[in-house]
Amino acid sequence: MAASFAAGASVLPPLPVPFKSGTGVIDGKVIYMGLGSAGKTWYKLDTGSPEKKWEPVAEFPGTPREQSTSAVINGNIYVFGGVGKNENGLTQAFNDVYMYNPSENVWRKLMSHSPLGMVGHVTWVHDGKVFTTGGVNQNIFNGYFSDVALADGNKTLLDGINKNYFGKSAGDYLYSNTILTFDPDSSQWHYYGMLPFHGTAGATPVVNGDSIILINGEVKPGLRTDEVIAGQFKNKGLVWKKLSPVSSPDGVAGGFGGMSHGDIIFAGGAYFPGARNNYSQGKFYAHQGLKKTYSDKVYLYKKGTWSDVGTLPEGIAYGVSLPWENGLLMIGGETDGGQATTGSVWLGVNNSHLEIKK
Repeated sequence: MAASFAAGASVLPPLPVPFKSGTGVIDGKVIYMGLGSAGKTWYKLDTGSPEKKWEPVAEFPGTPREQSTSAVINGNIYVFGGVGKNENGLTQAFNDVYMYNPSENVWRKLMSHSPLGMVGHVTWVHDGKVFTTGGVNQNIFNGYFSDVALADGNKTLLDGINKNYFGKSAGDYLYSNTILTFDPDSSQWHYYGMLPFHGTAGATPVVNGDSIILINGEVKPGLRTDEVIAGQFKNKGLVWKKLSPVSSPDGVAGGFGGMSHGDIIFAGGAYFPGARNNYSQGKFYAHQGLKKTYSDKVYLYKKGTWSDVGTLPEGIAYGVSLPWENGLLMIGGETDGGQATTGSVWLGVNNSHLEIKK
């Protein structure tokens, strides 16, 4: 497949602050983004305006957090969970819900809590409701950070805590494969079934009509998977199947994904090269001593097959993926060394040609 890279005028103006591990949505032509490295700040940008510019909106009223997800329904933006410091200064997983009303520029904390913790989860919208699955086990996750705090910097204790926490098999982490729905009219949560596969954290969700595709993610801290699964809404349920794997052998977490003219685009993500090989040999602390690496690969899923179709300007992960102009809009993210970025990249495919605009 041919690929071209256009580096003329920026797709979008740079973000006001370096941005990673936050969340964002697009409603019509207006993008809303916040949290993560932006703290409690949120911004909006009207892509239909002749003078595109990021403008601050009302500040998020809750605890600063990373790895939240968001969804837009009927013009309101809902923000789910994340990880941050609680009132005692401990790093903890959250399961709360906030709503932002753009017309009033007002945030509201809803009287609603997910039955499960929401860190590393994915969310998507179908038939006026929010669906969510995946993510870490809240008790195990919170317990680890509580133990780290109690160690109070004691290296011997910390080494033991890390060995016990990271040195377990994937199934011991109980990553969620429960599917939940959130009804914005009642703020109530409901059980919707189970994934017939292992739960992941940091997977990339891509919506394609009545289908949801979940790409890669981690199956335990430091260990990714190259698996791809797809669920289709049928008869008031989800029917799941496996698609061919991508970014093999290690897989990635925190990648970018979207649709372009009926084909799936998957790009970027972070991983530890060699971790899966270590794990297969019984070394459960699989990423110990390995360097976190950021993928610059762009893959296309077409007619049941993944193809390596190009490279990004740089390896990147943990930004925001949005559907825009028949392609995938990638905003922010982190690069080598965890450096947050302010840029954006657009990826699109047409007539077997990959176009990359920065």
